[in-house]
Amino acid sequence: MKIGVLGAGWWGKNIINTFEHIPEIEEVHYFDPDSKVQEKFILNKKSIFHTSIDSIIYNIDIQGLCIATPPSNHFELTEKALLSGKHVFVEKPPAFKATDIKKLGEIADAKRLVYMLDALFLFLEPIKKLKEILTSGLLQDIRYVEMYRIGDELRREGAGLERIQKTMFHNHTDVIEDLFFHDAGILLSLLPNLKYKEIKKEYFYNSTLCDTARIEFISNSFPVILTLSWVLTGRKRGLSIYDKNYIVEYNGLESENQIIIHDLKKNNKEELTFSNRPPLQSILEFFIRAIQNLEINHINYNFMGTIINYWEEIRNAN
Repeated sequence: MKIGVLGAGWWGKNIINTFEHIPEIEEVHYFDPDSKVQEKFILNKKSIFHTSIDSIIYNIDIQGLCIATPPSNHFELTEKALLSGKHVFVEKPPAFKATDIKKLGEIADAKRLVYMLDALFLFLEPIKKLKEILTSGLLQDIRYVEMYRIGDELRREGAGLERIQKTMFHNHTDVIEDLFFHDAGILLSLLPNLKYKEIKKEYFYNSTLCDTARIEFISNSFPVILTLSWVLTGRKRGLSIYDKNYIVEYNGLESENQIIIHDLKKNNKEELTFSNRPPLQSILEFFIRAIQNLEINHINYNFMGTIINYWEEIRNAN
């Protein structure tokens, strides 16, 4: 199969390099306005650089397209790709309005095309296990749920403030636009009855683009807090569920014991370890299988629309 990638920046580069290791992919046709990006892929055997977007979108030999351009282009490029008969895998946000998501989904349905969002953490085994725990009846009296994505970008080797300025701030992207879709996708898959309550935004290193946000939801009768930050210290990615009789902890950065279930009555714990398969490779392989098997009904764009509705509400909050 031949695949296209629009955008070869920080995340687009990861997509291109991941496709190099997926056997079903014969060629990766990519475009970026900066022709110097070719230097990043000089050792790639499958990657082919294009000087225009249209030469990829209208190439009849390319079946699927990954869109990793700045968010302002996502809707236009997705629509163009779908109308040209391409299956589409798009980075977040897929569009800025739920009505646009619906329009794109209807085009994909009419043309029997795969249209999916890069909600890569939904494909992790620990997330599937958390969903199993929540539906098993083990947790009868949940009191509080906390989810967090702390990047510690300022101190991390290879990152730093300069990287945020040259990538996110340069593209007019704040921490909500960058991280919310992945984490909200996890929360909504685990707790479908979420209702947005309020948000507190912080502008520590940019006066107009927030780099830290604390978002509060309500699920049934208990609060759910989502903290997103590039700049707070103590890098972590995970989720904690506080029940009357159990505490369930998920740590997405650990290689072992990613989930720990604490039994508060017995004062003991169960530790669960999962394989560390890269989530990006898992979701790209899923995209390829969906194209091959035309698993159209398995790609629910209404789920994207639900996330967009939350996102619009949060973006419009003061």
